[in-house]
Amino acid sequence: MSNTTDNLLVKTILWWEENILNRPWWLLAFSVIISGFVFHYTANNLTVNTNTAEMLSPELPFQQDRQRLEKAFPQDANTILMLVEGKTPEQTTDALQRITSGLQQQKDQIRSVYIPDEGAFFDRNGLLYLSLKELQVLSTKLANAQPFIGRLSQDNSLNGLFELFGQALDASNGIELDMNAVFSKAGEALQAAQQGRPYQLSWQQLMMDRSSGLGVTKRFIIAKPVLDFQAFLPAEKSLAVIDQVIAASLTGDLADVSVRLTGEVMLEHEEMQTVSEGTAIAGIVSMFLVCITLWIAYRSFKLMFATFFTLTIGLILSLGFAAFAVGHLNMISIAFGVLFIGMGDAYSSHFCLRYRELTLRGESPRDALRDTLTSTGGSLALCTVTAAIGLFAFIPTNYLGVSELGIIAGTSLVIALSTTFTVLPAVIKIMPPKMRKQEDSRKTRSKLTSNWPLVYARPIRWVTGILAVVSLALLTRVSIDFNPINLRDPDTESVKTFKYLLQSKDTSPMTLTSLAASAAEARNMEARFESLDTVSKAVTLFDFIPENQDAKLALIEDLALILGPELDNFPEPSEGHAGIEALEKFHAILKQRLAADNNDVMARLDATLDGFLAALQSLDPEARQATLNRLEASLLQTLPSTIRMLQNSLQASEIDLEMLPKDMRERWRNQDGVYRVQALPKKDMNDLENIREFILDAQQVDPHVSDLPVSFLESMNEVILAFQQAFAVAFGVIALLLLVIMRNVKDTLLVLLPLLLASLFTAALTVLIDMPFNFANIIALPLLFGLGVDSGIHMAHRLHYLKSNNGNMLSSSEAQGVFYGTLTTIFSFGSLAFTSHLGTASMGILLAVGLLLTLVCALVVLPAFSALRFQPQVKTEAVNEIGSR
Repeated sequence: MSNTTDNLLVKTILWWEENILNRPWWLLAFSVIISGFVFHYTANNLTVNTNTAEMLSPELPFQQDRQRLEKAFPQDANTILMLVEGKTPEQTTDALQRITSGLQQQKDQIRSVYIPDEGAFFDRNGLLYLSLKELQVLSTKLANAQPFIGRLSQDNSLNGLFELFGQALDASNGIELDMNAVFSKAGEALQAAQQGRPYQLSWQQLMMDRSSGLGVTKRFIIAKPVLDFQAFLPAEKSLAVIDQVIAASLTGDLADVSVRLTGEVMLEHEEMQTVSEGTAIAGIVSMFLVCITLWIAYRSFKLMFATFFTLTIGLILSLGFAAFAVGHLNMISIAFGVLFIGMGDAYSSHFCLRYRELTLRGESPRDALRDTLTSTGGSLALCTVTAAIGLFAFIPTNYLGVSELGIIAGTSLVIALSTTFTVLPAVIKIMPPKMRKQEDSRKTRSKLTSNWPLVYARPIRWVTGILAVVSLALLTRVSIDFNPINLRDPDTESVKTFKYLLQSKDTSPMTLTSLAASAAEARNMEARFESLDTVSKAVTLFDFIPENQDAKLALIEDLALILGPELDNFPEPSEGHAGIEALEKFHAILKQRLAADNNDVMARLDATLDGFLAALQSLDPEARQATLNRLEASLLQTLPSTIRMLQNSLQASEIDLEMLPKDMRERWRNQDGVYRVQALPKKDMNDLENIREFILDAQQVDPHVSDLPVSFLESMNEVILAFQQAFAVAFGVIALLLLVIMRNVKDTLLVLLPLLLASLFTAALTVLIDMPFNFANIIALPLLFGLGVDSGIHMAHRLHYLKSNNGNMLSSSEAQGVFYGTLTTIFSFGSLAFTSHLGTASMGILLAVGLLLTLVCALVVLPAFSALRFQPQVKTEAVNEIGSR
């Protein structure tokens, strides 16, 4: 700095020390009272905005496209996707209906509930949505089962069923049906009845061609919850209601049905839970490590208390500013508290270590405080200005999340500096720590706190140069992971379900959506999408009109003629009349058939029957009848509903657009006549390049295509652009500021050196440890920027002092302040590396590594390069100093 600036700063600090700090009790009382008012104001006015959609400017083109899509089809925004999966179609349908009914009664927390393939329309016309080939196969299968159905309609009981089983073993009885599947299920029912377990045979699986899979045993429920974005967990109340409804619905025979939740709302909810839980544990660990570090640095509980008390006052005032200037914290600016503690602790460390250094030299507490203020004031003020510039540079960017962080955190650094020069010295003055006077003996200095970076400057410069060249080469391989799903805890239900759905092209959530103004435009866009190599198929409203309806309706009509009479008035199972005689008779027929034709399925059924009948003989009559009744219910309870479903499906009629259910039509064509065109991916959407290629290809068809993958990619692009813009502005302004203050190009470059090298080495290291930049760890860059400049300023300041006073560099308060300040920040953030949230963990790793590299560059590399200018004098003095030990 210039002499004029130094003199003005010294005069100001001396006036401050004489007129303000001489009244420490008054100063502390005033600070505590103000903090109390600010705390009360903050508690009543500061909110949390957890809407991640508002992290980027709504004026961005892709944000406009997303808003246009949500405005056209609002029912699909902010929803929870529930995947209901049972062992049988009947079980899944029952669970679906119970859960839906329960949710529809929770109007306060659930806006709407939608089941894509449920309702009277699909019950009646479901067969038309099979392909012609599938319908032909099913028609043949049901026609062959007609004699079986017909005879069972006359005696729907356990006796009638096993009598039919016996007849089925004799082909002359006219039942042309593959009984292996039926016998296998009957064997399972016998075992369950014998063991007293609940079991239901699925006649729908036996009669229909598809026995499991999407639309059969796997069904979806789409719920739109009421979200409170003022709460940290906006969906907490809605999800609690959903959990209660699911728990109440899945009881008894539905206890083994699984319901898995995913969707944007669920993903964000579990992410917030994971982050908060992980950071809470990490905070406790880091606080313990920080305390140990400060104790090693200070060797004084009084200085530790003064540091934490000062940080607390500063944090309260900073939160008050956030409430006044912004009004809320977002999902990024909520982390400013950690940033404040890291930077504020660095300020306090420099102040306390300088004070300790002066008192150890024998200065009185008052003189040590005054000299600490004058000796650290300039460098700490400059550090505050440069770090604040680095954060304020994000304000004009489109990344609103970091823009708000810049406003709050940049100003909080000024607050941290203010409390460091007011509250901290006031506490120290009231309770001064006792220090032993340090003997001025070079023998007490270890080699680790000598001037060795200056002595070995040349080899350090060579090693640094080589590493810089290697790092520059590695920069070409730096990667970006724009998929936020990869940042979340992979063990959470929402992430596992999301990735499970990605495995199927038909259920992949990673689809793209376009809007068409007319039917002709929708059809044209659909055809163009389907011509792309990255698209498996495109879907519009018109795809819900079945193809080949005339041929399918003819098949259905023929089938109705064959099955019609047997389906009318199909009886419920008889109750209480099940007898053992039919089982014994069938058992005898089965053994005869096995003697002539050994079949594995029939052999297993024979063995099961042996055990079941033997168990029945050992029971008393009442228990025996209860077991037989339980077996009858297991085998026949679902048959009447399946017959009714089949009968209903034979009433299908020709479908046109207006016959489609209203809620379906509104999800694909809104009231303004806007059509939705959805493109489904062909390639694996777990691969980032496949996602990028899918988006770029689709944008050739429609530049305004939107949906989840576009939000992922374009958000990351804007984040990177915001950081590039902010870094360019901040670096230019800080470099100019340093040049004006220092009036020396070499000193300016020297201060910027740790920042440039640490940033370069950190970026190269992400390649070596295979850690791409992502939405989470890229937030580490502003902190590295601030600490890199600050460390350079402190060390450059000490080197100037070293040249004129022949002092020891690494044992100086500036060097120790850089060391311990950075070390406490490494512990603060490094503990995040052990959280289960992968994004937070990557941020913790990157910050810990980046800060460590910043520390090395500031304490070792910067002095080595400074020797380029004053090497002869310093090196000679350093060598003489070492030689005299």
